[in-house]
Amino acid sequence: MESTTPALAIAALVHESAEYADEFLYAFIQDLQAQDKNILGVIQAHPEVSFAYGSQMGIVDLSTGAYLSIAQDLGKHNTSCCLDAEAVSNASTILQAARMQSPDLLIVNRFGKLEAEGDGFADEMLEIMSEGTPMLTVVAERFLPQWREFTGGLATEIAPDSAALHQWYDQAVAKQLNA
Repeated sequence: MESTTPALAIAALVHESAEYADEFLYAFIQDLQAQDKNILGVIQAHPEVSFAYGSQMGIVDLSTGAYLSIAQDLGKHNTSCCLDAEAVSNASTILQAARMQSPDLLIVNRFGKLEAEGDGFADEMLEIMSEGTPMLTVVAERFLPQWREFTGGLATEIAPDSAALHQWYDQAVAKQLNA
């Protein structure tokens, strides 16, 4: 995956396996927090955390550690997507509050099906991009065409790689400081 120097301090951690990408993201966030960086937003909860809350899928508010289920209960034997669009929409208040705190980095757990359709966290992501706050999200390869259209091709795409994440962040912060 080729990395260019885009106009926006926005990046996508591109993956074939969400769990694999999430592990890199969790470690990256911990590294930055250990440097006293103000990292806000929402991350995808580990599956075992969601199951402990009796949910199939959830997010965690980085400012409070609060868990929020974003899954509908469709029954024990259901194999359909359980994502609850209303719960994701309601969780947008977390990102709105985070934006107001001028974080060093804002994390949005996913650019997925809802965002690709203009729903979910799409509006909040556009606001973040317009403000110039560095933002990082996770994007499945199957949603890359929609992501590229959504960002106008101005976002960096990063494979799950710690050094590449840190390099992008350092460049994004330098760009923000020079703006």
